[in-house]
Amino acid sequence: MIDSANESAAVFLLARQTNGETATIDLKSMIETGSDWSVIPCSSSDQLLEWISEGRLERPGCLVVDVELIGDGFQRVQKALSEANCSAPLILVAGELPIETVVHAFENGAWTVVLKSADNAQKFSGSLRDHIRQAIDWDRFQVGMEKAHRKRNRILDGLTERQRKVLNCVMEGMPTKAIAANYNVSKRLIEFERSHLLSAFGVGGTAELTAVVGEHRIVEKLLDRYHRFDSAEVGRSFQRPMALRGSVSRSTVQVDE
Repeated sequence: MIDSANESAAVFLLARQTNGETATIDLKSMIETGSDWSVIPCSSSDQLLEWISEGRLERPGCLVVDVELIGDGFQRVQKALSEANCSAPLILVAGELPIETVVHAFENGAWTVVLKSADNAQKFSGSLRDHIRQAIDWDRFQVGMEKAHRKRNRILDGLTERQRKVLNCVMEGMPTKAIAANYNVSKRLIEFERSHLLSAFGVGGTAELTAVVGEHRIVEKLLDRYHRFDSAEVGRSFQRPMALRGSVSRSTVQVDE
């Protein structure tokens, strides 16, 4: 089955530098407080766009962009993620945003929008860190899923035509004797091919093999669906579940109903 990746996470931050200004919220210090992820500040939107286009974003991780710094420029970041087929979650931090802008952000793949709260910095920081934690957890699962899918694709590509046929019969629940009769070969040969399949996928029995290959085929269908439907405008490998879609809030993390 798919295991989540255990790599340490990174938060790529594009925000205004405080330079000792007490009136400005120090997002970097706020995000780092009590966290177990590394914060990598970007000096400019151009640098962040360059990192995205060159595939230099560490995964698992997420992006945090302060809209106060670049305004509608965050849309360029979303476009760059789309063109690079990068599914790293994007969190937007803003003071106020028109509802049309928020809708556009979500429609183009933003993880959530967190509104700054000058009168309650503690609640705002807790909300932001909660959203980052959710985004990283999802990306960690996503990275693990992508790695497992690529590995299983390599295994399937290395199978012979007869092994593929045996695998399909196994997935249909056919016993060894029936498979041998179906292809007019010896039962021993089918047992050999079945043993090879178990070894190739690193599983201990037919039930586990069926579960692993069945999971792979489900993911393959999802990828095919998203690539056909979204590649022109979104281009993401995976999309987060609606249950994890963050709401626009000033309080602790919420989810859509």
